[in-house]
Amino acid sequence: MKSIKKYVGIFLLALCLIGTMQAVPCKAASLNSNVNGIVKSQVLPEDTKEVKLQKLFQYTEKTYGYKRQIGFKNKKGWTKTYAQKMIKSKKGSCYHFAAVYGYLAKKATGYKVRVAVGQTKGFSGSWQPHAWTEVKVKGKWYIFDTNMDKFKANSTLKYYNLLKTSKAAKKVYKNKGVKYVNIK
Repeated sequence: MKSIKKYVGIFLLALCLIGTMQAVPCKAASLNSNVNGIVKSQVLPEDTKEVKLQKLFQYTEKTYGYKRQIGFKNKKGWTKTYAQKMIKSKKGSCYHFAAVYGYLAKKATGYKVRVAVGQTKGFSGSWQPHAWTEVKVKGKWYIFDTNMDKFKANSTLKYYNLLKTSKAAKKVYKNKGVKYVNIK
């Protein structure tokens, strides 16, 4: 009888504990909540949009490392997947860098933002596949390439706010055949 009471007591205690437990979502935090948290922690509401772009550019360079992506496919929704993977693992390719910065820039400024998938010769001198972020400021598109700036220019902001139509940009980025993904 004593052992039955003991088991009933344990059972009732377990029921009480289960009743007070909160459900834990199985999914990882959404991209939107991650982006909101990063923006909130890195920029001030009173910062100008240009200051926000620079702070988030430097945050992206400092926070994330490089991990080669083999077999990239420009499928619908890839920017969200790549941005979330970058935030979670803290490593990624140029596609990840472009995606995560794109979402941060869009959230912080409300500007039109897109990720460009094209080619660059900025790393080796010959054309190779690459992705970068573009932001439309005062009616003109500017290149914000966190990956290129970090690994080619040693975080000197050389590839920050580069006018897309400038001679400097045309030497490094091929405009023909570029595919764009708008960040929403």
